[in-house]
Amino acid sequence: MERYICKAADRIRSKVVALVRRRGLSKSLLAAIVVIVVIIVAAAVLMMQGGGGAVKEVKVGVVLPLSGKLAETGADLKRGLEFAVEEINNAGGIKSLGGAKIVLVFGDSAGKPETGAAEAERLITEEKVVAMLGSYQSAVTKTVSEVCERYHVPMLNPESTSPTLTARGYKWFFRTTPHDEMFAKQHVDFVNWLNKKYGNQIKRIAIIHEDTEWGTATAKAWQKYFTEAGYQIVKVVSYHAATITSMDSEIDTLKAANPDLVLVASYVQDAILFVQTAKQRDFNPKAILAQDAGFINPSYVKQVGKDGFYIFSREVFNWDLGQKIPKLKEVNDRYKAKYGVDLNGNSARDYTGAWVLYYALEEAGKKASPANLEEFRKAVRDALANLYIPGDKLIMPWKGVKFDSNGQNTLGQGIVVQMMKDGKYHTVFPEEFATAEPVFPMPKWSERG
Repeated sequence: MERYICKAADRIRSKVVALVRRRGLSKSLLAAIVVIVVIIVAAAVLMMQGGGGAVKEVKVGVVLPLSGKLAETGADLKRGLEFAVEEINNAGGIKSLGGAKIVLVFGDSAGKPETGAAEAERLITEEKVVAMLGSYQSAVTKTVSEVCERYHVPMLNPESTSPTLTARGYKWFFRTTPHDEMFAKQHVDFVNWLNKKYGNQIKRIAIIHEDTEWGTATAKAWQKYFTEAGYQIVKVVSYHAATITSMDSEIDTLKAANPDLVLVASYVQDAILFVQTAKQRDFNPKAILAQDAGFINPSYVKQVGKDGFYIFSREVFNWDLGQKIPKLKEVNDRYKAKYGVDLNGNSARDYTGAWVLYYALEEAGKKASPANLEEFRKAVRDALANLYIPGDKLIMPWKGVKFDSNGQNTLGQGIVVQMMKDGKYHTVFPEEFATAEPVFPMPKWSERG
């Protein structure tokens, strides 16, 4: 923007000089006019830059559960964002803004929708962030995005999967991850594939889910698409993740329904409790398929240990995809060297989300300056709406990033992974990304060493 003003100033100065010379005015008057032009241009530049030199940083707000039961997940997501921003800033920052650095300003939702909304308002009105990232739980993302929509602040959501979030007609909300209806359809494809491969062993399905926005929407999508595919839903059990301390009755209810497959939508602590209780109550379905979330968290993997073997989970990312996606291995190696753990579905999605927002900030910087916050926020929104990122620029097993009119990325897709005896999840579906054959049916508890 500054160079456009300077070019315009040069043109004005040239015309003034030519005019003065034609009229035969004195050199002192010419000098005075040129000085006035320079002052006007300098003032314009200062206004564009907020009155204090070049833009040095661009604030981006982030609302995550950094305390409470989901604090470990929040820390995991935070690492993914910070790692991406560190790479972006080390590579020269936002080049269209003269190398301005991205600064993440965090707000703690504590896992509560009303707290998340309050933190979003603080980041917008007090910290003057240009855009928002977050907020993991769909129920929190819902309230945070309501605040962003009201203030006309673009929000990019990398990891919430309730289908309803992109069905509200919002103009300032964008989501990179596929949502649960998209995943549910793929789950049906996966179970159909298992049946074809292993002889139609899955017919009866039970569902257990936490009862917030995300879990409820997931359960509805599962019921819809599995029923349409001809499967029998024999039981649906819900629970409140924030207060549950025992799953004895829930597991006994599932066991009595005698399902071939159990579909699970749980966060970290309740995922751990589910597995521990299933073992204690000797619950042995032929397969357990989780909807990501708690089941891929490093804390879950560490605490359940070998009891987590053979459980399937929906994922959008897995460490072994490096065998299929060359860029992923490079990024994961750097990430593990810094943090001591591999990227997972949470940290990888937020890493990707930060990069997607960066590309939008680059485009916005060509049209507006953060000094005019309202104008720049709109430029970021417009950049996101028109953005296209090909799959080879991502670490995800996606075809790319392209948002529809509702703000949903239409080029994302999931994978299905299974924890094997080495304690790691391995990709088993779709076949083009598979690195291992699935173990099915899963061994009964009494058959495990």
